[in-house]
Amino acid sequence: MTWRTVLVKDSEYIKLKLDSIVILKEEYEYVIPLSDISIIVLEGLQTTVTTRLLSALTRYNISLVICDHTYTPTGIYHSYNGHSRASKMIQAQIAWEEKMKGEFWRNNIKQKIYGQAQVLSLVKPDIEAIEKLENYITEIDHYDKSNREGHAAKVYFNALFGKEFTRQDDELPINAGLNYGYSIFRAQIARLVVAYGLQPMLGIFHRSEYNQFNLVDDLIEPFRPFVDVWVYTNMREEKFLTFEHRAALINLLNLRSKYKNGHYTLLVIMEKYIQDFISYMETGDLSKINMIDMTSFEGASKSEV
Repeated sequence: MTWRTVLVKDSEYIKLKLDSIVILKEEYEYVIPLSDISIIVLEGLQTTVTTRLLSALTRYNISLVICDHTYTPTGIYHSYNGHSRASKMIQAQIAWEEKMKGEFWRNNIKQKIYGQAQVLSLVKPDIEAIEKLENYITEIDHYDKSNREGHAAKVYFNALFGKEFTRQDDELPINAGLNYGYSIFRAQIARLVVAYGLQPMLGIFHRSEYNQFNLVDDLIEPFRPFVDVWVYTNMREEKFLTFEHRAALINLLNLRSKYKNGHYTLLVIMEKYIQDFISYMETGDLSKINMIDMTSFEGASKSEV
């Protein structure tokens, strides 16, 4: 199983050699087998990438994340479809029933708010806020038409970062950390969606005609709290999103938490969650989708950055 996320801060040249990526920087040469890699994050604005390597990345289903001058991920390059039965999967995806999609979204948001309540319990036990989140979970309806997700987000972020905090201010280091972490998770889920033959444009709740990753943005929701808890623990007093912060956020994918009856890295949990999602859409059995439990998440405690 691929497990490495490679962060390339500065490089002169990146190319393919046999079945490995070669990163050239000054007089140094770094070689990493493609079979080990799930994501490459490219921050260097002067880096040259060969088309031969780009072609190989699609064969190995490796996502390439491109960042701008502020180190904000602005694009994802991934294989178009790497599944042997992609056409059949997409036809099934188009035929998914609205009732089943609405029920999945209800459960998906339940998972997200449950995770938010767990974050508060772990790092900032605001009893009133936690009780509100738990009440919102019981009130979520089909497709979350009453927008419990939105109400929960306000309660949650106010409890976590203070009542003056807003997610709309991109200049805040906290938001920079959240956005960076979410983007890395989004890239990983995108490569898994494609690997399982799903069409990322065809979402459950997200249905924008301008968004190529509607389904990805659906599936990422329960995983956002993993980024939130790390940012709260490690960045709430910081003035900048540093290289060390970015590297640590990327490494969250390799940290373990509980899912089903075992402890797995987030890379594995994401894949299992997507497998469970597909099983539900094929059978209509919501018990196929397990709760994501982050109480034992390795990234909840302060890390060395």
